[in-house]
Amino acid sequence: MLRSTLGKYIDDRQKRALKAKLHQVRQRLVKTLRSYDGAQLTAKLRQMGISETDTLLVHSNFEPLSGFNGTPSDVVEAFANLVGERGNLLMVSIPFRGTAYDYLAQGKAFDVRKTFSMMGLITEMFRRRPGTLRSLHPTHPVLALGKDAAWITVDHENCLYPCGPGSPFEKFNSLNGKILFFDVSFGSITFFHYVEHLTMPDLPFPIYDSRVFETTVVDAAGQKRTVRTQAYSREYPRAAEKLEAELNRRGKIAKGRVGNSSLLLVNASDVVECQTSMVKAGNYPYHLS
Repeated sequence: MLRSTLGKYIDDRQKRALKAKLHQVRQRLVKTLRSYDGAQLTAKLRQMGISETDTLLVHSNFEPLSGFNGTPSDVVEAFANLVGERGNLLMVSIPFRGTAYDYLAQGKAFDVRKTFSMMGLITEMFRRRPGTLRSLHPTHPVLALGKDAAWITVDHENCLYPCGPGSPFEKFNSLNGKILFFDVSFGSITFFHYVEHLTMPDLPFPIYDSRVFETTVVDAAGQKRTVRTQAYSREYPRAAEKLEAELNRRGKIAKGRVGNSSLLLVNASDVVECQTSMVKAGNYPYHLS
């Protein structure tokens, strides 16, 4: 009501100035009342059940109004300290926005050393962090740091299916991994693709497009290679919200807040069990109409 009334009396320039002022006020309030640092983030995640021996896959977003007192690199260090030297920290570093099919169709070469991650600032800072390894795959490269990082990332280029057998996602699952959503929705869950590959025999439609792409990648030594891979079908969009609702119904998603940031935590094994049982029951986590 107030917004529509104000709109009648102020021009676009004044509206932009007012929005900027309101944003500044919100930033000051968050900094004063909701500020937190890396140590507090680590403490909260410990409280939620993450230990230094865990294999943790993080989906993240660096929100200006999160209240975090630091940079995206500081967030990365907090996550790295959380799992220490006895665990593993993983992030997905997809190099495109949109669909994998459209990206592959452009014929762009993927350079494991240089191609940016399009999954947010935190992932890009993690990619640049000394010691971080990146798997050699053109559409779903995984970043890893920790005791099993080399094993997790190796041979991804030999996987016809980006998140299927032999991929870092299969290895992550074998390590009883946990998935953390830091200021992002559950819908960002890339692990969904691993489980849908497992459930292919029970799905009434294909999850991959039939085309096999041959694309150029550049490895860590600067050598060019040709990788064969398939892209996910665009015909039946994934409905991760259905999976999230069922996991919530079963009480499998831990939720928390630190400062102004939201946190969701789920075990990979629970995702596998829940998504598999949904498919077997014909409750497909896809948009079918």
